[in-house]
Amino acid sequence: MRRCRGPSDPAGGDLSTIRHTMTDRRARPTLRCLQEDLEMHPLPSPNELLDDIEGPWMDELRRIAPTAPTSQKRILSIGTPMVHRLRVSSERGATWIDAARNVVWLCAVHKREADSDDDAFSYFGELHGQGRLLPDRDDALRLAAEEAVYAHTQLTKALMELFEVALNEPGKTQEAALCDLVPCRLVATQGNGLQEVWCSLCLQTTSGEFINEKRREYLFAELERRCAPSVVEIQDCWIDGEEVPWFESVRLLIRES
Repeated sequence: MRRCRGPSDPAGGDLSTIRHTMTDRRARPTLRCLQEDLEMHPLPSPNELLDDIEGPWMDELRRIAPTAPTSQKRILSIGTPMVHRLRVSSERGATWIDAARNVVWLCAVHKREADSDDDAFSYFGELHGQGRLLPDRDDALRLAAEEAVYAHTQLTKALMELFEVALNEPGKTQEAALCDLVPCRLVATQGNGLQEVWCSLCLQTTSGEFINEKRREYLFAELERRCAPSVVEIQDCWIDGEEVPWFESVRLLIRES
């Protein structure tokens, strides 16, 4: 089992799901399966998506994910929920479709011994009886952490790209929706040995939803870091004196040219 690849560009969607997708349905291992069955230690950091772990099991899971559980047999020893078989070479796996999150989970892996499935399926049944087969609270927290880190990374990247455009066209306001979601505008001016950078970010997304105010403040902090050293002022209007709505926040960064 190999480590994760780096994340690719976001496919869009709301802020909780800015992430790449190889298919409409995601394919992930549970943390228990990853640590105990696949023996991955330590776990990848939250800035690496578990969807991207490389290896035969994840390759096979990604292959069947779009149409699962078609062509998969049920594990009949587990009545509820419906858990299905997965096979890689002489080993057997157990998968479960999480409809709420649109994820196919690799829940367990076990070697098939003596030309019999009994050992693997007994193992899956024991895990289920112990309440350790399906994804748990730790899996949900890991998924949320990955999405938060990935969303921030991609939004920051988009903000910095817009900032570079503004620097190359002084005095011209640049407008864009970061990751097609967060309305932003930037303008940079030069004069008297100083550079002013005006940045506006909205709490309301292009789809009319609202993001956490902390996320917006984190983005402003990334811009401040990029412009350091600078003096930062909170403004209640745009550079031309235009009033801004309550869901839009403006920062003025002043630094030496």
